[in-house]
Amino acid sequence: MAEARPLPVSAYELSIYSNWLDEPDGVAEDLAGLDMAFETAHAEKAIGARLSEGDHSAVGRLEANARLAARLGARLLVLHLWELPTGDRHLERNLELLPACADAAEACGLTLALETIPCSAGTPLANVARAVEREPRCVAVLDTEFLALHGELEVALDAGLPVGHVHVKDFAGAIVRGDPRRRYMLPGEGDLDLDGFLSRLHGQGYDAAVTLEASAVDSDGELDRARLAEIAEALRRLDSTHAA
Repeated sequence: MAEARPLPVSAYELSIYSNWLDEPDGVAEDLAGLDMAFETAHAEKAIGARLSEGDHSAVGRLEANARLAARLGARLLVLHLWELPTGDRHLERNLELLPACADAAEACGLTLALETIPCSAGTPLANVARAVEREPRCVAVLDTEFLALHGELEVALDAGLPVGHVHVKDFAGAIVRGDPRRRYMLPGEGDLDLDGFLSRLHGQGYDAAVTLEASAVDSDGELDRARLAEIAEALRRLDSTHAA
């Protein structure tokens, strides 16, 4: 993670891994020592699968994620409200536990943000709309790739959702598997008009953070410095084009 410090950004989004919560104090100390600002934290994705099963212990797990995120200065906690293998097939179970999840985030001084992730039954926008109606303390996280997968990228701008964060990555018709460097496509590597999307979003008054989701880890788990340089250039271009 220290290799990311030279990137031209003011803050980062932290992805929380499940094994970190085995020793959260040590993890928090190590991360704080990196001298990196964390604007947003992404909760463990497995929490959504447990919510889909109606597992109340998932709320406690989310609270542990929230405590770690708050210690590192994050203001927003991103949640996959549903997740495979069940996905959104039993969304009502997830929605029943959502207020308790919002309570857990709020107790740590965080806003709970629900990402527009792939669906098994419904669509990302419809599901998140139901969620924020059920729990108005939540905000939406627009993910450009996942919205495009469901043909909802453009309509997301007119959906009337309370947008609190944006995940930017390109899309070329299918979710990429395999090489993690290409799992997250940088703007211009796919088919999306991300400049147009972000311009319209800012034109509607959006002035919160945008995360460029990218990976510079190769298939052997090693740092790909050439890819890291491409990520840095993509960030510079996004900043120069869409700076508030």
